[in-house]
Amino acid sequence: MSTKKPSPPPTTLTATCNCAAIQLSVTGIDKGSVLCHCSNCRRASGSAFAYNHRFLPGELTFAKGEEAIRQYVDTNTKSGNPLERHFCGTCGCPMFMKNPQFKGLIVLHGGSLEDHRVQPRQELFIEDKRPWVGEVTSKKAKL
Repeated sequence: MSTKKPSPPPTTLTATCNCAAIQLSVTGIDKGSVLCHCSNCRRASGSAFAYNHRFLPGELTFAKGEEAIRQYVDTNTKSGNPLERHFCGTCGCPMFMKNPQFKGLIVLHGGSLEDHRVQPRQELFIEDKRPWVGEVTSKKAKL
């Protein structure tokens, strides 16, 4: 007789853009935080890496500002999968990403999360990691 591990309870996180025009929440199965070192995420975050929090499946709810959301479809990704990058049309703050290849996946940008202090579980595209960025996790992600 096999025993199936029960699903974890849904988690909800809230995010706000820099100008506070957008406030949203995501509820779903928490897949944890990751650092992404790919060049696209570095450019989109304006930093040496992107700190992202993943939900699969996740449900996105806007408390305000849905009309302020703009989208850029990034088709030049290292994985080869298009990535929908959503940001505030007023202040430019990156808010969340979706990948049409993974239905229900919602990735929140860590910098927009309210009082979120979770250490990343994994690092993605470590071959592109800047040499001066120290070790943050003990796990390396597999795609």
